[in-house]
Amino acid sequence: MRVVLLDVNETLSDTSALAAVFEDAGAPGHLAPAWFAGVLRDGLALALHGSCPRFAEVALAGARTALAGAGVDPGRLQDAAVSVVEALGSLPLHPDVVPGLRGLRDRGLRLVPLSQGAAGTTDRLLAAGGAGDLVEGALSVSDAPGGLWKPAPSTYAWALDQVGASPAEALLVAVHPWDLDGAARAGLSTACVDRAGGSPYPDVMAEPDLVVPGLDALADLLR
Repeated sequence: MRVVLLDVNETLSDTSALAAVFEDAGAPGHLAPAWFAGVLRDGLALALHGSCPRFAEVALAGARTALAGAGVDPGRLQDAAVSVVEALGSLPLHPDVVPGLRGLRDRGLRLVPLSQGAAGTTDRLLAAGGAGDLVEGALSVSDAPGGLWKPAPSTYAWALDQVGASPAEALLVAVHPWDLDGAARAGLSTACVDRAGGSPYPDVMAEPDLVVPGLDALADLLR
């Protein structure tokens, strides 16, 4: 193995901070996880039909719907939705991320973020979190042929082509079973980050090769 592809949202960034953004917009904080899950659902559904809007477009549409349903004033709705989407680019990183990335890099591995979101947003997020110098420039599915979201097999193949690696040389790290399953079916090794500990893994999906409580533990495991 010589390349580690890193999912970004929730895997590297701590999306629990979005609850405060929803509250500032006048909506309950507990809507944040449902909104984000809905963004992924809608994007993946659109990808099945070959319609691949950018992540920010899907996220903004979903934020407007969620905030309107929570009773946010129509006059504030657009600005509030924009604030939610923009917050994705300024989230904190999980505490294990920087030491974990440093440990992986010190083992001679190339670290490449692969996100449904814009590459520039990912690069800024990681730089602000102190990880910008630990990874290579981010890859975005929007730049893949057809712009298909993960877990499209062609998107993993495109990412590997960008870094000059074969599936056997790459490991995908993520918290999302659907992402890990897609990567496994594309021939990559996989590592599931289970920060909660002991979460049941969906038995309808390909089991990950590794399960770790954080990126720092992954670095230790790959010594």
